[in-house]
Amino acid sequence: MWIRTAVLSLTAAAMTITGAGVSAAAADLGPPTQTAPVTAGPSTTGPALLTGVRVGRHDTYDRTVFDFTGGTPGYRVEYAPLYTEGAGDLVHLEGAQTLSIHFHPAFAHDPETYAPTANLRQVLTPRFPTLRQVKFGGDFEGYVSAGLGLADRVGFRVFTLANPYRVVVDVAHQPNQPFGTGTVSRTGTAPDALVERVRSGAHPGYDRLVFDIIGPDPVTFQVRYLSGSTIQVGFSGMGSPTRSPHASHSGPATVPIGLTALKSVSFTIIGAGLMTAAVSTAARHGFRVLTLSNPTRIALDVAL
Repeated sequence: MWIRTAVLSLTAAAMTITGAGVSAAAADLGPPTQTAPVTAGPSTTGPALLTGVRVGRHDTYDRTVFDFTGGTPGYRVEYAPLYTEGAGDLVHLEGAQTLSIHFHPAFAHDPETYAPTANLRQVLTPRFPTLRQVKFGGDFEGYVSAGLGLADRVGFRVFTLANPYRVVVDVAHQPNQPFGTGTVSRTGTAPDALVERVRSGAHPGYDRLVFDIIGPDPVTFQVRYLSGSTIQVGFSGMGSPTRSPHASHSGPATVPIGLTALKSVSFTIIGAGLMTAAVSTAARHGFRVLTLSNPTRIALDVAL
């Protein structure tokens, strides 16, 4: 196996985007935003042989490319610990998060001669903004696994390329907008303000609260500090020519969080397409707001 660091040009005759809902050419891809597991089947019935891995740093994301011959294997990519194939020992990677990659059916050796096609003992440590390290979990009974050590839990996407065969994993860089305490407002096109659920997580230097929005259209919202350390997120629907707007939250009225900066969030439905979420924080620290698509989300980051 050969490993090299390079800025990768991935112009190809065939390209399949999986899991991120992106249809642009490879050179036009922006930072990925989804974090859910991604799976896909193989492109061929024959064995896919791993021959190399390359990494590259781009403006808004870091890229890892796995090279294959004979086709691209099926894969599952998800945030989870990486274990060695066969033995089940934990593989330690540099970084706060591990993105594990499992290829099947795939080999890092010739199934007939058993000659290796890749040296899985090599370790790559580029220390890019997000991608910190690449290690392999092994090659066992048609499974080849690898892990990406990442600086944080960020969006990723996976797609395949042909001529030659490759599986590409992109991981987003961290947002670069600063934290502040001023009001943030966005005007969207969603007729209703429907929050399906909220999720939270701890990150290096901040806590994140995510509002999962029902529907593809961005919702109108305003984020501001009230008195003390409570952040109010106001949602509003735009309605339509034939009906009034609606606003709702599918979960409980109050959701406990219990992180360092984020403590809880409580929803109040006002009516006429208006709803507020009162976010209780530990102190009046800076925040930033991200709007994400595919699926539609609003992320509120609160600094520690």
